Amino acid sequence: MDRRKFLISTGGVAVAAAASTAGAEAAAWTSTPGPAPEGATVLRLAMPWRDRPHGPAESARRLAQRFQAMTGGRYHLQIAASAEDADLLHASSHALAHRHPAFSYFAGLPGRAGLAASDFAHWLTVGGGQMLWDDLSADYGWKPLLAGHLGHAPPLWSKAPIARLSDIAGAPLAIGGLGADAARALGAEVQPPGLDAAVRALEDGTIHAAETGGHLTSLGFGVARVAKFATGSGFTGAGTALALHVRLDTWNRITPEDQAILAAAAEQEFHASVAEDRAHERLARQTLATAFGVTFAAWPADIAGALDRVAEATIAHVAGYDARAARIDQSYMAFRSAVSGSAAPRRHSVAGAIS
Repeated sequence: MDRRKFLISTGGVAVAAAASTAGAEAAAWTSTPGPAPEGATVLRLAMPWRDRPHGPAESARRLAQRFQAMTGGRYHLQIAASAEDADLLHASSHALAHRHPAFSYFAGLPGRAGLAASDFAHWLTVGGGQMLWDDLSADYGWKPLLAGHLGHAPPLWSKAPIARLSDIAGAPLAIGGLGADAARALGAEVQPPGLDAAVRALEDGTIHAAETGGHLTSLGFGVARVAKFATGSGFTGAGTALALHVRLDTWNRITPEDQAILAAAAEQEFHASVAEDRAHERLARQTLATAFGVTFAAWPADIAGALDRVAEATIAHVAGYDARAARIDQSYMAFRSAVSGSAAPRRHSVAGAIS
């Protein structure tokens, strides 16, 4: 039983009922697969969210099952307890931004600077983005593959309405990536995100608001059980891309044929994830409103204007981090300009920056 079956076969009311029993379903969602077939190569897969049949964990499972099937069972993927123990990491590249801030270009930029999921994939494929991503990731021991998406225009979830900028100034929020830096620039006190942790923190009042992905992903995480207000189109306006990060030593041990199969499995899962979100966005929103009583609202004017300004400043700061960040920014913004028709921002020279 997964969220697509809830949405397709039973409609919104059943989705609400199913979401309320997520704990029971999670208990039936085995986190320890059966033993590997004899002779199969075992790869360990880690992810920064709870392993359950809702949200991005489901996407990771589908990818793993697809790769196993496409290789005829020659590979067997098991869930690892942590990234340190894993061969594969299914997460956004924000998870690596502590190593280099330019990783966030490969997950999602704040405000209106983000590329829609399909355009982001196109930048990687024909705009030179994948080569830049490979080059950056290799220095930290990873091979990245685009493998999913958390959904377009994620709202900011809260228990109380957000009507003005002062409602988030000084408030503890859970937001990931460069959106967190933009939120800090608006005066918010940003807490470590973690999607599962964010929902629990909203429930116990530790935080006032959180960004948990698009409507379908947020429905899967059960955020509407505790927060009834969904405001704006997200600090990460175009949403967050997910990647399958393969340890470089693991990637290099895999034959070129199996590298191609793993890349194809990841690509298929990305397209399935985006299609799922697009096809069910309206029904998910309707379910959130009618079955959970969620109120949707646009950004208040003062937040919208301020967010655009601080988002651009945040991105410019990352672009000036070093020459590599500048190259990534130049490529990204040139492609964004080409597909949107807007002028690419002018950046200051990074001469003398860290190389």
